[in-house]
Order: sequence, then C-alpha cells, then structure tokens
Amino acid sequence: MTLSDVSILGKKILVGIIITLVPFIIIAGGLWLTQKALGGDPKPQQNAKTIKTNKNEN
Repeated sequence: MTLSDVSILGKKILVGIIITLVPFIIIAGGLWLTQKALGGDPKPQQNAKTIKTNKNEN
C-alpha cells in the first residue's frame, strides 16, 4: 500500500465515524432541548395514601 492509499483509507474511516456520530448528536440534542422546553427538572411524584380498614377476625 502506498501513502496515498493509506491516506484515502484514513479519510474514509474518518468520514464513516462522522456520518455515524452526527445522527446520535442530533437525537441527543433534540432530547436535551425537549427536556429544557418542558420544564427541566422532573417533579417528584406524590405517594398515594394507604387506606386502613378494620376487619373483625372471628
């Protein structure tokens, strides 16, 4: 392999990595933006109250 072949192969690998990472960056940025737009911090859920019943044991 000549130096030119190695250079072309390196460029193709680099382009492949960039093409793979760009969609992930777009999706992560969209999720982050959506979270910021909808209020940011999630509100803690309130626990449901337990209803106590008195059962007579026979």
